Amino acid sequence: MVVFGGGTGLPLVLRGLRDRVGDLTAVVTVADDGGSSGRLRQELGVAPPGDVRNCLVALAERRRLAEVFNYRFEAPGDLNDHSVGNIIIAALSDMAGGFCEGVEQAARFLRTKGRVLPAATESLTLVVRYADGTVTRGESVVHEVGKQVSKVSVEPTGIPAPPGVIEAIQAADVLVLAPGSLFTSTIPALLGGGVREALADFGGPVIYVANAMTQQGETGDFTVSDHVRAITEHVGPVVTDVLVHSGDLPPDILARYEVEEATPVAVDLEVLHGMGLRVKKTDLLSRESCASVRHDPVLLAREVGEIALVRL
Repeated sequence: MVVFGGGTGLPLVLRGLRDRVGDLTAVVTVADDGGSSGRLRQELGVAPPGDVRNCLVALAERRRLAEVFNYRFEAPGDLNDHSVGNIIIAALSDMAGGFCEGVEQAARFLRTKGRVLPAATESLTLVVRYADGTVTRGESVVHEVGKQVSKVSVEPTGIPAPPGVIEAIQAADVLVLAPGSLFTSTIPALLGGGVREALADFGGPVIYVANAMTQQGETGDFTVSDHVRAITEHVGPVVTDVLVHSGDLPPDILARYEVEEATPVAVDLEVLHGMGLRVKKTDLLSRESCASVRHDPVLLAREVGEIALVRL
């Protein structure tokens, strides 16, 4: 199984799948240019390590070391807001002669149960085109701009995905697109050179785990079908199955999202079926999170597994 994404959504899926899938690969966006990752990217020239670090930690069997990787400095000075894992990955990349090699070394340290691969062999800069025709560069400015995104691309163009990504797709039984920020996490993870072609040749199920909430500035009025349509516009009609949450959301949490102009994503079943997609609706949300809407890793993994078993 190969899972694509970034942010908080991909590690969440990986935590659920790590003990259920014998051969698991995560393909992680390398377009982040904010926070600790952005600073290391600018100062050291390393690809942004933050999203990769989160996935390594999610798959780590050495849990105490994983806690160290996630430790973040909070003190005045150059180390403020840097996580230890980001610095270690940057150091290993420098010592090993490349980001892919550094990530592989970090995976060995953590004894990850599965592989973590960057979506491209070097850093990518997100080029964002908005519905009004304006363009910005950089993932970190998208939510500051606050306008509806219509399409994204990456610079430099033609940067290939690591060979391991293409090989993993070719060998996979199932592909999964993790939930998360559609235009700044999910889609960028698919934009490494050669991935579109590998997806087009893939004959198995491609499961999109739909977001439960819209995100202002990316998917403000999007239905589930709008999310799928955006993926199709970027990499072709690859999605075969959609997994969506079904059930009420707590009013107090919804009230918090309203402040951010976010609402539950409408599940337009007739449109999805008209697109030839199979749709599975079920309860997917965590009951442990009282402040936000989050998928439950165990529920997600179970449902992804059931879809895969039926389709295979």
